[in-house]
Amino acid sequence: MDTPITQSVDLQSQGLNLGLSKYSEALIKTFILGTPKPPPANIPKLIVSQTVSFAAFLYEKMRNAIEYREEHLIRRAAIERILKRRLVLNANGKGIADNLIKELLWARYMENNSVPEEMIPTVQGIIDKYFYLRNEITGGRPEKEKTGLTLFIMELLSAEIEERLAPNPRREAFTNYVYQVLRPKVAFWEKPEEEKDIQVYIAVERSFAKSDPPLIRYHLFRLLLPDFINMTWQDVDRILPKFYDIYKAIEKEFYHPLGEQLRRFVKKNLAPFLILRDLFEANPNNISEILHDDAKLKFKTDEICRKKYQETGAKLRRAGVRSFIYIVLTKIIFAVAIEVPVDIYLTGRIAYLPVAVNLFFPALVMAAIVSLVGVPGQDNTKRIYEHLKTILVEDPDDPVASHDKLVLGRTARQTSAFLTVGFSLVYALAFVFSFGTIFYILSSLGFNLASQTVFIFFLTLVTFFGYRIRQISTEYQVMDKEGALSPLGDFFLLPILGVGKWLSGEISRLNLFIFIFDFIIEAPFKALFEVLEEWFHFVRVKKEEMV
Repeated sequence: MDTPITQSVDLQSQGLNLGLSKYSEALIKTFILGTPKPPPANIPKLIVSQTVSFAAFLYEKMRNAIEYREEHLIRRAAIERILKRRLVLNANGKGIADNLIKELLWARYMENNSVPEEMIPTVQGIIDKYFYLRNEITGGRPEKEKTGLTLFIMELLSAEIEERLAPNPRREAFTNYVYQVLRPKVAFWEKPEEEKDIQVYIAVERSFAKSDPPLIRYHLFRLLLPDFINMTWQDVDRILPKFYDIYKAIEKEFYHPLGEQLRRFVKKNLAPFLILRDLFEANPNNISEILHDDAKLKFKTDEICRKKYQETGAKLRRAGVRSFIYIVLTKIIFAVAIEVPVDIYLTGRIAYLPVAVNLFFPALVMAAIVSLVGVPGQDNTKRIYEHLKTILVEDPDDPVASHDKLVLGRTARQTSAFLTVGFSLVYALAFVFSFGTIFYILSSLGFNLASQTVFIFFLTLVTFFGYRIRQISTEYQVMDKEGALSPLGDFFLLPILGVGKWLSGEISRLNLFIFIFDFIIEAPFKALFEVLEEWFHFVRVKKEEMV
């Protein structure tokens, strides 16, 4: 018979059994069932030339390097880009599924000899459905509205094609799990529950799943009109009366006044969910055993956290080095192309001090920002473990578990117009003071207007990029403490960050290299690839005839 002491030792060695919530149990089940399964070996599959594939792969790498996207978003964007290009010569999209899939195989967005040939009519059916919808819904509308609807439909089309070619139920299951856990922790002041649910879902998609707007639109569309996925083009007439209303409703949700607050709330609560996802991915065969055993869960959480902290440090260093090199190179170009010629034109000589400051100061600022960033430690791991255990065990639907809610919308109602105007004036004062001080110092050092403009341009961009890099270190951080002087620092820093964010957005929209790649290089390159692919196929057939 076991004594209380031996029972205690046995519990410590095996770990206390954790009773998981119904959502946690469902996540485990979905994850196990969602293991990718290759198509049967006896089904004919599409094969493309490795020579063409290598060239197309290099091209896509160069193309994607100039427009940063998360890794899991690149393929959908490529599908949309291919469709738009092919529509130039084939406005109704008839028979383009074959070439679309081949282009994806060339660029190695999917493995060669992995897509069944029967997928061609399936994808073509999806294309026909959306093109019929586009033709019916855009007819007779103003040009601006027609353009918006067409873009929306193309985004839905590319997302559904990717989902059919490469389904990822595990990713979807995790997103829904985070949504179900966080949804009861938020309340909207005097607003419908459905409105809150949609906004929480969008915030989870943005922060946890890191989905871009086209993918979020597709997921919302699928939630609001689930039957559409199984429709053919002959069935589309049934949803035409309500499609436009759904389109407008989805677009409206992206500009909800509380959306940004919700995104920040979700982001602050992400660390345990990210570690949980890493736990699943690192232990797919025994994840249920780990999550039900307290001791194993604690050990594995510590193991994953240490690994992620190490990766975060390496990521910070890489980002810092790349940004430093980028800033130095672009500064040299600006100095040679703008500052030096302007100095010679205005004064007949080169102002070496402004050129030197403009050349080295932004890079030094970036180096300082990155060097001051640290990674989380053991205390953070303990907090993650406690949060993670609560998430796994606690039932989100229990009213007691969600008694401490984040209530949004109430503050906005209570804030008087006087205070709103007052806060705006204070922010304007911070803007004037921050940039006024910078211009005053630069003028004292002999900077002309061109040199001052270049300095401000790079200072704001560098500060914004540095801020973004610092966010890498907070990804796995719980309860990030704010220093006593942080509000004062933010008062002067926010205007600089705001200008840097605006400049970054404008530069990304005016990316000349994207225009060159998409409209000048890609079409002839891909046409050449098609000719080569057909030639290699012709040679293979002739060789087989010789046997």
